[in-house]
Amino acid sequence: MKTTIFATAILAAATAFAADNAQTTTTTAPKTDKGWTHFVGAGVTVPVSKYNIDNTDYSMVSGGVNLNYMGVGKSGFAVKVSWSAGAGFTDDVKFDVDDDNTAGTYTAGEVGVGYAFVNTPDWTVATLAMVGIEAAVFTKDEGKYQHEDLGKVDWTRSVTVGALTLGGDVVVRKALGKHAGVFASVGGRWVPVAASVNTNEYENDDVSRTDNIKSSESDGGFTVVPTVGAMWSF
Repeated sequence: MKTTIFATAILAAATAFAADNAQTTTTTAPKTDKGWTHFVGAGVTVPVSKYNIDNTDYSMVSGGVNLNYMGVGKSGFAVKVSWSAGAGFTDDVKFDVDDDNTAGTYTAGEVGVGYAFVNTPDWTVATLAMVGIEAAVFTKDEGKYQHEDLGKVDWTRSVTVGALTLGGDVVVRKALGKHAGVFASVGGRWVPVAASVNTNEYENDDVSRTDNIKSSESDGGFTVVPTVGAMWSF
């Protein structure tokens, strides 16, 4: 009888000890914190640019779609990648004397690093130093042309202007839900280097030839880049 009571007591103590250990293991499990907040944005951008190349001013207003990614760490360190594409318009590229408001294509790509002063579920405010390139291409199809060396050819003329850009962005995001939100950003760019290329393409059934005239002596310039759109966080 005493042996049975003793064995029962030992069994009850062992069961209680095991249950206590299991409960302790469950309640002391470490919690993980999110290291980075990721933001993906899509919006509309309207860059305004002015270059000086070989003592000639090129002023341009562009409009297009902007896609961007921004990551913000726990410390506030931020990185950004941005790409834009659309149309460019200028009065300073003239294929004929009476040409006005010539239309072309515009593309820009940039990367940057900076700091987010505010990064909460509701708001993000960040400033970043940016470096990138931008270019616009203006083209005119002249149709059939009698070339002195090639004979009758299809003649296409184009002017490409592009620049290296250095500057900064200010980005503000407002959450509208758990993941969705809106953003607005404005950037200022200095243009240390700009260049232009005048291209003539001649083509017929027998031959294809391209002549390029490059101009790379630039005297600075600037670009202002406002952008608004939607932004998703994860």
